[in-house]
Amino acid sequence: MIRNYLKIAFRNLWKNKTYLFINLIGLSVAFGISTLLLLTAYGLLTFDQFHEEQGAVYRVYQKVIEPQGEQYGNNMPLPMRAALKAEYPEVKLAARILTGNAQLLKSDKLINEMIIFTDPEYFQVFGYKLLKGDPNTALKDLSNVVLREDIAKNIFGDQDPMGKTLTINHGNKEQSFLVTGILEKGPENTSIDNEILVRIENISDYSLNKDRWDNVQHALYLKLDEKTSLAAFENRLKPFTAKYYKGNIEQLKKEGAKPDARGEIISTRIMGLADSHFDTKVGGRGQAINKIYPYTLLIVGLVILLIAAINFINLSIAKSFTRAKEVGMRKALGAFKSQIVGQFWGEAFLICVAAFGVGIVLAYLFIPQYNAIFRTTLSLEMLKTPALVGIILLCFVLITLIAGGYPAWAVTRFNTVEVLKGKIKVSGSSGGIRNMLIIFQFTMSVLLIACTMIVWTQIKYLRSKPLGFNTTQVYSIPIGHEISGKRLLQHFRTRLANQPRILSMTGSDVNLGRGQDGSFSKSVLSFEQNGKGIKTNMRTADYEYVKTLDLKLIDGRDFSETFATDTAGAAVINETMAKQLGVKNPIGVTLNTEEKHKVIGVVRDFHFESLHREIEAVSFFMNGFPINYIFVKIAPDHVDETIGLLRKTYNEVAPKSEFLGSFLDENTNKQYQKEERISQIFFSAATLAIILSCLGLFAIAIMVISQRTKEIGVRKVLGASVMSIMTLLSFDFLKMVGVAILLASPSAWWLMSQWLSDFAYRTPIQWWVFALTALIAIAIAFLTVSFQAIRAALTNPTTSLRSE
Repeated sequence: MIRNYLKIAFRNLWKNKTYLFINLIGLSVAFGISTLLLLTAYGLLTFDQFHEEQGAVYRVYQKVIEPQGEQYGNNMPLPMRAALKAEYPEVKLAARILTGNAQLLKSDKLINEMIIFTDPEYFQVFGYKLLKGDPNTALKDLSNVVLREDIAKNIFGDQDPMGKTLTINHGNKEQSFLVTGILEKGPENTSIDNEILVRIENISDYSLNKDRWDNVQHALYLKLDEKTSLAAFENRLKPFTAKYYKGNIEQLKKEGAKPDARGEIISTRIMGLADSHFDTKVGGRGQAINKIYPYTLLIVGLVILLIAAINFINLSIAKSFTRAKEVGMRKALGAFKSQIVGQFWGEAFLICVAAFGVGIVLAYLFIPQYNAIFRTTLSLEMLKTPALVGIILLCFVLITLIAGGYPAWAVTRFNTVEVLKGKIKVSGSSGGIRNMLIIFQFTMSVLLIACTMIVWTQIKYLRSKPLGFNTTQVYSIPIGHEISGKRLLQHFRTRLANQPRILSMTGSDVNLGRGQDGSFSKSVLSFEQNGKGIKTNMRTADYEYVKTLDLKLIDGRDFSETFATDTAGAAVINETMAKQLGVKNPIGVTLNTEEKHKVIGVVRDFHFESLHREIEAVSFFMNGFPINYIFVKIAPDHVDETIGLLRKTYNEVAPKSEFLGSFLDENTNKQYQKEERISQIFFSAATLAIILSCLGLFAIAIMVISQRTKEIGVRKVLGASVMSIMTLLSFDFLKMVGVAILLASPSAWWLMSQWLSDFAYRTPIQWWVFALTALIAIAIAFLTVSFQAIRAALTNPTTSLRSE
């Protein structure tokens, strides 16, 4: 019996090759795309959970209630780690992490790598294993270095790196280290970098700041006693904060700050490491992501699967009418309903199994392209995770039951006598379910189209919004560690002084946007001015900073070689900083910083950070941090030749370093890579959803029009035109699309409003987005249905009436 069913199944599938291939292609693509989206979402939702397999890891952060609102900070002062371990026995392990750039010497070539300044307990806190070396002693001495396995392989090749000396340039100094450990390469979905590890005491300003509580620069992670709860520990931190931040708290009270619900103005708190990745307030907008992003990927994947399953249902039901006499004959000969269901569901199961296998193969084949387009690091190795395998198999079983079960059940409801007489029609309930499925398909399609358009308009806004500085003509060059920034800048000025296409140049410690070196840093300076607390971003700037970036000078002047005091005692501030000072004319005001800087210029506010954040106060000093970047303003003609000249000039002084120059517009655009990925995913999903939905709509049109053949013939005999018949047949389908538009539009508006709330600067959601989306959906549906409608309307009525 089973063999007979299989023969019939394969015969029917092969007989209806068009339907077979349509179903197979639709389900295969849906399974493949959904698998890739599931892997992406799983990687994001399990971000940093690798480190918590042997106990929870907490990140320390602070909440500060200022008169203007709440502020959060996740960088801590250097002495906090020792103080917490000394005063709280429940703190079992603690590690500070400060990330920087370093260069390693290999065959007379300097290689840029990330360096992590940390504490000896790093390995125990984050659960990393050493392939070579003892984790308890690997960072015992200040001259020890631990390398990740791939970095060690790149530097030393097949040689054993243990015990070898490695020269590292960092913080404008060259230092020799002894390799005492080789670290395993952890998973990709982690925020804890571990390329090169050295002791945090090696940072250049450690001795100056090791006892200062007003200088924050590193992240701090803890492991607590297993019996200690997060809430209990945070409550015990109240006296700790009051003790070490007494002056700050009193100053904020003077300024009018009110305690929060816990009675604190400054509170020291902890958050789970995995949770911090999804908290844009604490985790930081540059590193954290909104949790709606991975869930959106899951929903999109599920929607694509459901649309493909609905297509399968509709195509199966449409094709079942050609097999109605087979069903009627089986029932007349005594076949049980379960046998007929089993026959039809078995055929559906074979298609689903084949589609699932092809889908997995497609996912495997397209992973490299997917990773390149969406900047992910997916691998089918992730499918070895039992939980992930279980989820995929569960989805497969559910889709198989939905896609194969309903059509199988529907055909068993055919009336035997009516079927054998050649009279068959879909019941009212079946028609209602069919219509609901079509509405669902187009609701999801319209939703994805609207979301795609809104994301696209926001990205266009981010790229086109004036940032307040010149992005198209200014070229940014990372200094590297082979030479000091001051020396390289001076060499550039001397070497290129007479080049007409070099309009001006300057230097800074921080890039604008993210350059090819990928580095980003932020320094905040706090001080008291006339009894008022001042907080400002602190950046280094050299001569002609304002001129090179085309900043708008509201008052005063730029840094100038004419004034010798500018190098140590001058400051240029922005409008927001000037407002903080609260004086009518800030020019000449001496800032109460450690070096007593006098304000010489005020520039109009500009977006020195991404548009996720509102413009903050910023102050520029010439004697701040070392220069790490050179900004060169170049003429718009012969750009390639000018860049070649800059490259040649750089290589004259730093021949071992890689030239990583880029224009500032490239740097600022890189700040929105997450948004671009969302846009690409939505666009791809919307395109696929529309194609699959139209495929299903086409099948339904065939089925419905085939049932109205006699009606069409009668109408033509009575004088109906082709256009009127086409309009009649299309109207019912377009009504369903209209309902889908009404359901999808408010959902898209709400979802995108939530997504846009992550931006301090955003474009409003325009009405035309929904109008255009509606027109696109209606046009696509009309074109899909009208093909069959015109074909039916052009059929000879005598043929139609005779066939009935």
